[in-house]
Amino acid sequence: MNRFSYGIIVGSLSGASWGLNTVIISFIMMASIFLPYSENIFITALVGAFLHDLFSAIWLILNLIREKKISQLLRPFKTKIGIFLIIGAILGGPVGMAGYLLGTKYIGAAYASSFSALYPALGTVLSAIILKEKINMRMKIGVVVSGIGILLLSYSPIDLSIYPHYMLGIFFSLFCVLGWALECVIASYSMKYGEVDSSVAICIRQIISAIFYGVIVIPFVSGYPLVSDIFNTNIIFLFIGTALVGSLSYLFWYKAIDLIGAPRGMSLNITYIVWTMIFSKLILNTDLNFQFIIASIIIFIGIIMIAGDIKEMLKPK
Repeated sequence: MNRFSYGIIVGSLSGASWGLNTVIISFIMMASIFLPYSENIFITALVGAFLHDLFSAIWLILNLIREKKISQLLRPFKTKIGIFLIIGAILGGPVGMAGYLLGTKYIGAAYASSFSALYPALGTVLSAIILKEKINMRMKIGVVVSGIGILLLSYSPIDLSIYPHYMLGIFFSLFCVLGWALECVIASYSMKYGEVDSSVAICIRQIISAIFYGVIVIPFVSGYPLVSDIFNTNIIFLFIGTALVGSLSYLFWYKAIDLIGAPRGMSLNITYIVWTMIFSKLILNTDLNFQFIIASIIIFIGIIMIAGDIKEMLKPK
C-alpha cells in the first residue's frame, strides 16, 4: 500500500472513530452527576472536554512509550517548531472549543455546528496560501460540494428572534472555524518542515490542551468541584474509555495530515458528522431521516472529489 492510499484509509478512520467518540461523550453527558450543573452548559461541556483531553494525553504518552518514541517528545521544543505546536494546540483545543460553545450559546447548536463544519474549506485556502499546497480545480469543487452537504446535514430552521445576540454567535462560530483550520495548517507545517512524527505531534497537542484547560479554563468557570465529583464515581472510567477512542481518532487525523496534506486530511476527518449519526442510530437508536441520506450522499461525492485520485492510489509503494 502506498503513502497516498494509506493516508486515505487513516483519514477515513479518523472521521469514523471521532463519530463514535462523539456519541459516547453525548451518552456520558446525560449522566445524573451533571444535573446539579445543568444550568451552566459551559461548566459541564468544558469539564467534559478537559477530562477527555487529560486522559487522551495519558493514552498518547503510553502510545509513545509503546512505539519507543518517548525520547522525541521534547525534541521539537529545541527549535521554533515547539512554539508552533503549542500555538496549534491552544488554537485547536481550548480556543476552538470555546468558540464553538459560545457560538452554541448565542446562535444555537444547529447553526453553530453548521458553521464549525466549514473549517476544512478555510483550512484548504490557508494551506494553499501558507504551505503552498497544490489545490486543483477538482479539489476546490469538492470542498464546496462537501460544505453544502455538511450545511444541509447540520441545518435545521430556527427562529433567530429567540437569539437577540445572534451576531455574536456567528462571530464566535467563525472564531472556532479559524482556530481549527489554523491548527491543521500548523500541524501540517510542523510535521512536514519540522520533521516531527505525527504521533509525537498529537501527543504534544493533547498535553498542552489538557494543561491549558486545567490551569486556565477550568478554574475560570469554577469547574473543579464537578471534576472532583466525577472522579468519585464510575463515570470516570467511561471518560478513560472514550478518551482512548478519541486518541485513536487524533492519531489517525494527524497521520492523514502528514501523509496526504491538510486539505485532504481535514475533509476526511469532517465525515465524523455522518459517522456520528450512523453510530447514534446503532447505539442510541436515533432516527435517520431523508435529509440525512441526501446530505450524506452529497458529502461522500465531495470527499471523493477532494481525496480521490485513482492514479495515486494505484501507484506502488
